[in-house]
Amino acid sequence: MLKKSIAVVGVISMLAMAGVAFAQSTTTGTPASQPMVLDVNASGKVLLRGTVSAVSATSITVNSYGGAWTINVPASAQVLPQGIALSSFAQGDFVGVQGTIDSSAGWTVDATLVRDWTQRQAISQQVQQNVRNIRATVQSGPRNYAGTLSNLSGGAFTLTTSAGATYSVSLTSNAEIVQKNYRTLPLSQVQNGDSVRAWGTAASSSITASVFRDLSIPRQ
Repeated sequence: MLKKSIAVVGVISMLAMAGVAFAQSTTTGTPASQPMVLDVNASGKVLLRGTVSAVSATSITVNSYGGAWTINVPASAQVLPQGIALSSFAQGDFVGVQGTIDSSAGWTVDATLVRDWTQRQAISQQVQQNVRNIRATVQSGPRNYAGTLSNLSGGAFTLTTSAGATYSVSLTSNAEIVQKNYRTLPLSQVQNGDSVRAWGTAASSSITASVFRDLSIPRQ
């Protein structure tokens, strides 16, 4: 086992010293437009693409050129798409990794960036559907109310406009709730003080809204 480990580390070290790039077709079920990639430069910097086979709290295993790679993902690493957690990565997802070869362990990369292309595609499709749904709702006549949110409680809150007018807003049970970029938004992420928009019908100072958009999310 020791000999095997030493051999593997040696192979990786030679790849890093030489500076190599490999690519091949992915496994069955992965689009041909997303090939496996292994690109290692002379300083040990890595670009790797492949398919997730396992996920843990701080790492993922990626099947790519040469076999199964352990990708360490420290808290300092950037995880994309924005707002997604490593725990949301799933077996079979196609991912891209940037980082550095870990010379102390075989087939291991210390990541600086991990991108889940499968999740990105799913989010893109979600956004397109949300935009279609919202467009259909808005075209049916509800008015747009914009302002600052306060007194959030469940699906109800106070909306204060820039002119100082206040409204009590209640969301319908099937309301579209989205971020600034139209991704679906869990209401639990909304905070008092957020800049928001609500499309709905008003009766006096009360609004029943069928669309809610938080312009403060994603947060910078």
